[in-house]
Amino acid sequence: MKKIAFILASILLAGACNLEKYPSDALSAESMKSPENSGTVTDGTYAMFKSILMFHDQDYSANSYVRHFFQMAEFRGDNIVLCAKTTDPLNKAINYNDESGDGNTSYYWWISYKIIFSANAMIEAIPEDSTDPVLRHILGENYFLRAVSHLNLLQIYAFPYTHGTENPGIVLRTSTDCSVTEREKVGKCYEQVENDLMKAAELMEGGTRRGNNGYANYEAAMGMLSRVQLYMGKWKECITTVNTVLGSADPATKLDPNYENLFQNSKTSPEVLWCVAMVPSDWTSQKGSLGSMYYSYDTKTGKTGSPGGGGWGEIYYSQPLMDLFGRYPQDIRYKTMAEACDEDATKMMVCWPQKGEGVYRTMWSDDNPTLNTDGEPVSCKGPDNKTYTIEKKIVNTYPEYHVTYGGEDIRVGVMHKCALNDKITLYPVVYMKKFANMDGTPNVLNSPIMIRWAEVILNRAEAYAHKGDVTNTLKDIKVIRDRAGLTGEAEMKEDNYVERGYADLVDLVLDERRMELCFEGFRPTDLVRNKKDIDRRYGGFHPYELVKYNDKRLPYMIPFDEISVTHIPQNRQ
Repeated sequence: MKKIAFILASILLAGACNLEKYPSDALSAESMKSPENSGTVTDGTYAMFKSILMFHDQDYSANSYVRHFFQMAEFRGDNIVLCAKTTDPLNKAINYNDESGDGNTSYYWWISYKIIFSANAMIEAIPEDSTDPVLRHILGENYFLRAVSHLNLLQIYAFPYTHGTENPGIVLRTSTDCSVTEREKVGKCYEQVENDLMKAAELMEGGTRRGNNGYANYEAAMGMLSRVQLYMGKWKECITTVNTVLGSADPATKLDPNYENLFQNSKTSPEVLWCVAMVPSDWTSQKGSLGSMYYSYDTKTGKTGSPGGGGWGEIYYSQPLMDLFGRYPQDIRYKTMAEACDEDATKMMVCWPQKGEGVYRTMWSDDNPTLNTDGEPVSCKGPDNKTYTIEKKIVNTYPEYHVTYGGEDIRVGVMHKCALNDKITLYPVVYMKKFANMDGTPNVLNSPIMIRWAEVILNRAEAYAHKGDVTNTLKDIKVIRDRAGLTGEAEMKEDNYVERGYADLVDLVLDERRMELCFEGFRPTDLVRNKKDIDRRYGGFHPYELVKYNDKRLPYMIPFDEISVTHIPQNRQ
């Protein structure tokens, strides 16, 4: 069946825009009246999210939709740090210097429109007036896949809806007719995505998911609709959508009680609404997988720390993200997903950024600071080998550690001793495991989650926050924090969240989204659509800067392949 799906998907690919003429006799409404036929072709469309297809006469092992999307969506933000320069185009994504000929942006644009074309072919072929529930569900899946593909393109190549609906968006494809080659306005693009998801939900409501979480269903469409409405600033509609899909269910029952299981077994986790379902054979090289840059392990010993085995392990938690998690050491989201290479729990280390060459900041680390009887550092050696006093400060009820170095007050990171990557920046090696250990095995493979219930609940929380509804905002936040183990004194309440530094209720939700959804492709978009700057003033191989929310570098460059054929306007003009 998998082979048949691939062959049929290839027929669709051969007819995609800018390639060969679409073979009009390959699909017909008559043949698509069979749920088996329409289901098999749709399976081929799903496969394009993970398959490594021939592009520019190469089948490069790192070219996949999911790898490029998750990296490009996350790397503009402040959750990650790259420890050293790499030849992979992800280096440009992190440093805001991508170009129109880069392989990641070019492949991602290309494969996205292949998926959209395939979905359009099915939408045109399946009779919309069919009374067959399976056929109607499959038609809904194709509306869903078209909507998601357009939405993700908008996230990568355009400014958010909240920056203005007249801004240039993407090329909007709602049929297999490829004669339209203009960038539609952002507003119209988002409206089309919203309408497609409403249609998808209507068609799939009451139906049955055709397999594991790798298939879309009614709940997935409604969850994605809540995301779109949040991004459009439709607070009331977002709340209504979430209320509708939840019904009378307690939101807490929608979360996987085992946070680690959520990611290791995303194909079956009850929290996952839709993921890109993987099996090990889907990757020809683990080093080309999505998880390869975040994690590394030795294939012989099964232990972490050796890039000679599985994964490169060159992208880590940023210091600001670790500091945020550090407010509550019991937070299982960090305890289960972060892994320090060669961590020594009996020793502590302190580190802080210092000026390096050009625009970058190296990291100074002392892995043998002087500790007090409570195990807290009180002094350490600096880069000049002098001893510096570490001052503990309470900021917004949370402890912070500072040194005065070079006449400047610097916040230092305090953590258990771990290995340092000394290629460029001496950055502490703290791996992220959300995209690793699929099915509980030591690897860098995963079935990446595209949408899950925790996000949907946080979508509603943010919508409530924008409306100034403190009670309901904190109620949704409590659901998320309870699962993370943040109960009792750690709970956010109406009488304590302001003293904890959140005069703006939206900032509270954004921090919770940051911790819950880190590395899943949300952080830059969450900041920019709320017109908040991206603070990247921490050590790592990236410019040490505060990036304004309207910085023209934020949307990626439209690929040269597209520009050279259709002459659509480029970003950053």
